Amino acid sequence: MRIVFRLLASAAFCSALVASSGASAATVTYSDYVADMSVKIGDTSYTCSTTSDPGCAFISIVATGDTSTIVPFSVTGAQGFQNAVEAVVVNVFLNDGGSFTESLLPGQLYVSVDQTNGGAGFGSVYGPTYPAATYGGSADYQHFALASNFYAQGFSGFCPVGTPCDAGAALHTASGDDLVISYPFRPNFSIFSSTVTTVPEPATLELMLLAIGMFALRRAGHCRLTACGRATALSS
Repeated sequence: MRIVFRLLASAAFCSALVASSGASAATVTYSDYVADMSVKIGDTSYTCSTTSDPGCAFISIVATGDTSTIVPFSVTGAQGFQNAVEAVVVNVFLNDGGSFTESLLPGQLYVSVDQTNGGAGFGSVYGPTYPAATYGGSADYQHFALASNFYAQGFSGFCPVGTPCDAGAALHTASGDDLVISYPFRPNFSIFSSTVTTVPEPATLELMLLAIGMFALRRAGHCRLTACGRATALSS
């Protein structure tokens, strides 16, 4: 019985240690959807002169980030938070029913929320709102810090005239073709969202496995001792 109580105490201690540390890694999936875009992939252009053109594109950009890498930013006229992203996937759906998907090479995009002006989305070296960012609507941008579930329906295409963000600029893909996104109509309908998934930290899992392993070893040892005792009694 003493061994059982000790094992329970050890397990309780490990559980308390895990709980007190509050250690958890949160993965966030960010996405931005924009309607009525012009797209060029490699040497192929899909032009959107009117919203009914077969080449008009509906674009979704999806990427993941970690809450541990979120940092605040402050520049003239704007402040908020930004985060590094990885596994960036761009899905393109055309009016004519065609579609294609491209994975971007790492290090080109980041995600940010502008709490001053009310907007969130993907930025790059070309500008904080290129390739896509959603502004306006009734979402509470002021209290969103990129680390919680969030949904914003608004408009995209807020780029200074004459900048790469306005004219479109090359994003490098894993296929080797450059992807260029441009805004023939502004503002464009858009939706930004974030979804958080919390998983145990490796340290938490290790503690749990350690407690289980200690219990199994102690129990096995106790059973062997009991069996030996019975064998001795029988032989005598």
